[in-house]
Amino acid sequence: MYKTTIILLVLFGINSIFAQVEKNIYELNSIENLLTDDVKKIMDDNLVDKKVVFLGESNHYFGADLLAKTEFVKYLVLEQGYKNIVFESDFFGLYFDHNKNIENNLYPFWSRSVQGKELFEFIEKHNVTIWGLDNQMTSYYSLKNFTEKLTEFLHDNSIEVNADFLELTETFIRNRNNAGKVVGKSNLEILNKELEKLLENQDVIRNKLWFKFIESYRSNIIMNSALNRSEQAIVIRDNQMAKNLDFIVNKMPEKKFIIWLHNAHMIKDNYGTRSGQTMGFQFAEKKLNNSYHIAISSVNMPFRKSRWIEKYSKDEENLLHFLPSTEKNYLIDARQVINENKQYQQNEYEGMFVVDEKKIKTNWFNHYDVLVFISKGEDIKIAE
Repeated sequence: MYKTTIILLVLFGINSIFAQVEKNIYELNSIENLLTDDVKKIMDDNLVDKKVVFLGESNHYFGADLLAKTEFVKYLVLEQGYKNIVFESDFFGLYFDHNKNIENNLYPFWSRSVQGKELFEFIEKHNVTIWGLDNQMTSYYSLKNFTEKLTEFLHDNSIEVNADFLELTETFIRNRNNAGKVVGKSNLEILNKELEKLLENQDVIRNKLWFKFIESYRSNIIMNSALNRSEQAIVIRDNQMAKNLDFIVNKMPEKKFIIWLHNAHMIKDNYGTRSGQTMGFQFAEKKLNNSYHIAISSVNMPFRKSRWIEKYSKDEENLLHFLPSTEKNYLIDARQVINENKQYQQNEYEGMFVVDEKKIKTNWFNHYDVLVFISKGEDIKIAE
């Protein structure tokens, strides 16, 4: 009798906890009209005091994630008045070029994809301004203009630099992805030291915009030297992206912003994945209660076998276990789940919200305010 009672209590506890999540799960519409009235009501209530909405994707090459994010953008622009969108793209180039030459200034998996067509048509139609937050100068605009604009700034302020500085800058900009070999470590160190001196120059310090450009450029140099492609380089990038975003938001205190990026960068707590070092956490720490984090993940992708999905759905340590079905789209109000049961601030599960690694078991409920599951996934298709 005693053993039976214990088993029943354990089962009741598990079912009770599951029920607390279950009542915060909302079925969504099909991808082309994703948000239901119930979900919009949740968003309406939660966005009252939010100036910044992070909108993440589980992989840059998942087309269904892009389509789902587009539906959220429509809602945020048309019903919530968010008229600026900041991409995980070139901070310098998009600061000047904004909505011009989108195909060459933004990464092609967004700007040239079939799934991205509706997004950019919507942005143009509704006069949404495009910005960037990335310290990596990948845009066509930066390629053509960064060295020239930097030269003008130095000349106008009578700032002297190493004789090779500007030439090395131009070489770096044109060969950023292979800078270690083309520019060379010793020359990267020259650039680093010159930029460090510039950041101590009073004329640079007084010009907040150029201070931020130079700071961002220097972090790019450091990333592309000995630390390139390492975990340390990711941390440097996230740190600078948080600073760049903070600069943009502070510059326009009356505006509201959508942040378009990968889920990995927008984790808002200091637990688990790259603890305390994500861009989302560093930004949220400064802007307390000012941001809202929506993570999106496609479930049934072409590379995932149906038997895997079925297995994950039956695993109590996998997020898919909470979904009524993997054949429909769902949203979990993670913020409300935590409000109702603090235990979920510590609970770890496997999930599909950061697909760059094979498996990650972490605290997804605490990482994001909303978890969105898109049933039928598809790969990005680049338009011909």
